[in-house]
Amino acid sequence: MIIIRYLVRETLKSQIAILCILLLIFFCQKMVRILGAAVEGEMPTNLVLSLLGLGLPELAQLILPLSLFLALLMTLTKLYNESEIVVMHACGLGKESLIKTAMLLACVTGFFALINAFWVCPWSSFYSAKVIAEAKANPGLASMVAGQFQTSKDGHYVLFIGDVQGKNFKDVFLAQIHPKNMQYPSIIVADTGHLEVLPDGAHKVFLDTSACYESTVLLRGFRITSFVDYEAIIGHQSVPLKPSNVEQASMKTLWNSKENDFRAEFHWRITLVFSVFVMALMVIGLIELNPRQGRVLNMLPVMLLYLIFFLIQRTQRSEAAAGKIDPLISLWIVNGFYLVLAIALNIWDTLPMRRIRARITRQGEY
Repeated sequence: MIIIRYLVRETLKSQIAILCILLLIFFCQKMVRILGAAVEGEMPTNLVLSLLGLGLPELAQLILPLSLFLALLMTLTKLYNESEIVVMHACGLGKESLIKTAMLLACVTGFFALINAFWVCPWSSFYSAKVIAEAKANPGLASMVAGQFQTSKDGHYVLFIGDVQGKNFKDVFLAQIHPKNMQYPSIIVADTGHLEVLPDGAHKVFLDTSACYESTVLLRGFRITSFVDYEAIIGHQSVPLKPSNVEQASMKTLWNSKENDFRAEFHWRITLVFSVFVMALMVIGLIELNPRQGRVLNMLPVMLLYLIFFLIQRTQRSEAAAGKIDPLISLWIVNGFYLVLAIALNIWDTLPMRRIRARITRQGEY
């Protein structure tokens, strides 16, 4: 139908624009946090882009329902203010056209929301944890920050590098503070050096024009060793990881688990997909109540209902994960209430409901 295609096209253009804007806003917010952690040395700088990309599915969990919700809200408000919806009704097109348009867009958005919440988001969460664990176990050159003293996790070593350019570095200072494996405290300094990655994942360090100052037990002094080339191999540590938390668990794992946090996550993911449909239906019902009231006042109650829905559901998800409430009951009571409310708002102005309201009004007068 031509009119449905027109409504879908207008709403889809708004949804794509809103989705891009929201993704850009939340992407920049996440980028600031990741860059801050990279500057402080909490994560390697070469993982910034990888972690930003892997964080997009998590952002899309709430942005996908919100983009359709805002697109329908803004498009229908605009059409009502420009009297296009009134002309449609005058030509014999009822609210069914608006509902069909909303449900068609909700099916498309819900499909992507389902794929993202059920499969893509758990995969990205697991892979992000794997990338960070690999970087911590095998830091290599990525963890070297120029101009800063860095201490190893066990506190045995202190490293300083004056400048890092790709796989090459200058002005190296490495101090072994405490004895370890029959190695006494020592200091290694080098003018230049570079790093090579071996086929098995291990790293090979080359230092040029170096000197080693090593303390001795028998003699009260230092043993000084000068060398032109110094080589050392840093072995690669494999990090076997399995999905360890609810964000990384598959839907099958969540379904079979009896733990509170897993059950809460299972119903939360379904709620994310369910919200796409119920909120689209809610917009159609509420936007028609006072079409001439003004754009801001007309959008306010719909936005409040949306915010209240997700605030309640996120709170109940946390309570259910803690074992205080049953997610099957608590989350779906709210879902059912919003579904009934959306249906009631859409049938409120239909001819059968008008007759029922008129009958009730006449009985009240008598």
